[in-house]
Amino acid sequence: MSEKYQTLASAIIQNVGGASNVAHLEHCSTRLRFTLVDPAKADREKLKSIKGVMGVIGSGVQCQVVIGNDVIEVYDEIMKAHKFNGGAASSAAADKGSLGSRILDFMVGVFQPLVPAIAGAGILKAFLSLFTMLGWMSADSGLYTVLFQAADAALYFLPVMVAVTMATKLNINRLVAVAAVGALILPNMTAAIGEGLNLLGLNIQNIQYSYQVFPAVLSVAFLYYVEKFVTRWSPKPIRVFFVPMVCFILVVPVTLAVLGPLGFNIGQLLTAGILFLYDKLGWLAVGLLAAVLPFMIAMGMHKALVPYAVSSISEMGQELLYMPASLAHNISEGGACFGVAIRTKNSELRQAAVSAGISAIFGITEPALYGVTLQHRKCLYAVVAGSFVGGVTVGLAGLKAFVAMGPGLAGMAMFMDPANAMN
Repeated sequence: MSEKYQTLASAIIQNVGGASNVAHLEHCSTRLRFTLVDPAKADREKLKSIKGVMGVIGSGVQCQVVIGNDVIEVYDEIMKAHKFNGGAASSAAADKGSLGSRILDFMVGVFQPLVPAIAGAGILKAFLSLFTMLGWMSADSGLYTVLFQAADAALYFLPVMVAVTMATKLNINRLVAVAAVGALILPNMTAAIGEGLNLLGLNIQNIQYSYQVFPAVLSVAFLYYVEKFVTRWSPKPIRVFFVPMVCFILVVPVTLAVLGPLGFNIGQLLTAGILFLYDKLGWLAVGLLAAVLPFMIAMGMHKALVPYAVSSISEMGQELLYMPASLAHNISEGGACFGVAIRTKNSELRQAAVSAGISAIFGITEPALYGVTLQHRKCLYAVVAGSFVGGVTVGLAGLKAFVAMGPGLAGMAMFMDPANAMN
């Protein structure tokens, strides 16, 4: 099996233009996400023809190779054989892409790594709620307390995790970013803000920075410019402590006075906008989003909704649009694949459809999309229709999600609501 992954990894690297043409490589749940030095050296048609590659999307320096459920094994084989520059090389290459692709690449790089921790913690919380509702566990027990606090940590420290992923994406000092953002959620700082902190004559807005996303994003963005500027002008013998010191002196007060409240209000506006859309269109909005998700996923555009989902769950504790629509689409993809498996006389397609269908109903739809749906027009029409009907159904029911993850049978606890068992 390892030889199979080695062969696939080697063929992919060869057709993206060789290891020297890769500025950066990361992976999500189904795709290898390459940032290329020279896009002209990549042969996308040959990449698509490689056995084991389900599709290739992206433009410019961005090249996403869809692998499916074996993506981690292929990624590991690539990383065993090659060492890529990453960091500054990645940023320089990404700057050559279109503005839209650069923004999407940045958002994916910052928010996608957060999803596993948030999803795992959210599902643990959901199971704890389920167990207490069924009487299997007491909310007063020591085990419940420990597990609940462990799960809550992923959201409480969300600003710090954002600081890590964003500092990594911007190629700045991650530990300085963690300390600068971490200062916002220190118990003493929280208490001082709550009591009416006055900073150089400015009354600091009373904001609870734990569980927040956008204040950390703006804070680390400001840190990026401060660190670069101070590093450039700092004497080299004292740079090791002088640069972090100046960063703390400038970034933390400016965040408390300006960037933190601005980021908090951005999150509030985003949440208000989604609630307005949901209030005006309601169930129809869920159905329409579910119907267009196959095309958004095929183009990688659905990743732009991840920041909203993470922000909504951290701000409101629930999400009303994207996750319910994704559930409808995922189940529709799975059903369509099983339909193809039943009807087709092609044994190879049947095997692929069954595998992709199982993957889809458990929350991963790329194998279904690239392996079955997009290659058969009637199947695509069925997915769109099924997604719309499913989306309208869950929209009418007012389904709410409490975890940011790919909805499917394995993660149905993400919809567990202690206040409303009918959810």
